[in-house]
Amino acid sequence: MNDFSSDRTQDARGAASVSRLDQWLDHLALRASGDDKPAVLVSACLLGQPVRYDGDDKRHSTIADVLPRWLQLRGTCPETGIGLPVPRPPIDVIETPAGQRVYGLDGRTGDVTDALRAETDRLPANLSGVILKARSPSCGLGNTPLRSPDGKVIGSTDGAFAARVRERWPALPAVHEEQLVSAADIEVFVLSVYLHRQRQRWRRDTWPAPLRDAVSALPGDTGARLRAWLAR
Repeated sequence: MNDFSSDRTQDARGAASVSRLDQWLDHLALRASGDDKPAVLVSACLLGQPVRYDGDDKRHSTIADVLPRWLQLRGTCPETGIGLPVPRPPIDVIETPAGQRVYGLDGRTGDVTDALRAETDRLPANLSGVILKARSPSCGLGNTPLRSPDGKVIGSTDGAFAARVRERWPALPAVHEEQLVSAADIEVFVLSVYLHRQRQRWRRDTWPAPLRDAVSALPGDTGARLRAWLAR
């Protein structure tokens, strides 16, 4: 788990009370608490739920233990959502004459591409970000192995569920767990989620000048990356 102690002030009991991220959310007039925290969809295995094909989980302590300070995390597993069992035969993204399709190379699981994509129809309308499992045939964001029909890896791609999420909500902040390594990674993601939620509430495509000015005042790598995110 990332150590944020150097960026925190301490209350009288020695507990972390105000982090640098809290201060920046205050600076941007975005801080929320309780039920008003932005909702972020998370691959359930990253929260410790044993839903993977092998019956295991991939619990990520930073996501499961740190991020709830600022975000409401909502777990999902598209593969169990479409009725695949735990455990289950593995599935892969395959390049076919009909495009990229998801099925089991061993023949035990048929084509589930459309079902995985349709799982996005079940998502809540108020999502402000997503954190998905790297290299998953359903949830991978750009780093899922793309295979030929004979099983050879020929490239990288999105998982079927993740691809549909990107199509439906191209502006939604979306990362996989390997992109949440440093304090700056977490700060940029959380701030981008709050900013995206604010833009949803404003129902506008442009950022007002006062907010741009406030973001411009943020220092260091976090400030530079957030300014680049605003400029997309």
